[in-house]
Amino acid sequence: MIVMEEKYTHTSVMIREVAELLITDKGGIYLDGTIGMGGHAKKILEKLEPSGKLIGIDWDPEMLNIASNNLSEFSSQIKLIGGNFANLDEILRKEGILHISGLLLDLGVSSLHFDKPSRGFSFRKEGPLDMRINPANPLTAYTIINTWPYEQIEHLIRICGERFSHKITKAIIEHRQNSEIKTTTELASVIEKAIPFKAKNTRSSHPATKTFLALRVAVNYEFDNLTKALQKAIHVLAPGGRIAVITFHSLEDRIVKETFRFMAKMGGWKLVNKKPLSASEEEINSNPRARSAKLRVIEKIK
Repeated sequence: MIVMEEKYTHTSVMIREVAELLITDKGGIYLDGTIGMGGHAKKILEKLEPSGKLIGIDWDPEMLNIASNNLSEFSSQIKLIGGNFANLDEILRKEGILHISGLLLDLGVSSLHFDKPSRGFSFRKEGPLDMRINPANPLTAYTIINTWPYEQIEHLIRICGERFSHKITKAIIEHRQNSEIKTTTELASVIEKAIPFKAKNTRSSHPATKTFLALRVAVNYEFDNLTKALQKAIHVLAPGGRIAVITFHSLEDRIVKETFRFMAKMGGWKLVNKKPLSASEEEINSNPRARSAKLRVIEKIK
């Protein structure tokens, strides 16, 4: 019997808005720090002149392979590199690039990660407690859930906005004393049972949503990497260049918002949009995952 490999797709959000706001020099060098399957990169490359270039970074080798296929028509204008955008200065230095005309960071996790059970991101599909963007990363959600002490797990879940962090952590600790929590659905079940019935019925999202977000953020060092990337981008962006960041939850958006405001206050930078842009109703109807997306853009003044 021949087993067909399942194909996964991902629809990048606000593609048109990103390309319009990010590009200020059609012959410049742009950096897509989270190239994924190449959705934003393709639109950017279509708008660039033949002399324009794009460097695409991704921490996930699987994504780089997909992007390479999806962007093959632009092979003369693009360079794909495996790495983390937190190290964008080192990556550019190795390529002999001193300055770039624009940086894009799409902080959303690809649909592939949620839709592919073996990656362990979704509480709706049974898979291992993994959640690593980069499979070479030694830290997994399994390690956190089964080995971290109560205080660390509770703090992690609480800062991601879960009001029942104490009850959830207590339930996790009690469960793992008898047997390890090995799968996504097993953890989701533990969480669901820990939340009071009344609160469970008034929630607009699944009871495990914020806990799974907290684990994903911790496993992939998401907040630390975002902060490092924004700090390093200040030094590599050319005058007139822009930084565009798409966030999908309030904690990320707060980091970007406060960093951009500080940059503008210190001088040499201006906010392109003082309030974040959101996806249109039309886009949200065709791609519900765009609902929580926010786009912020800042420009380095000439």
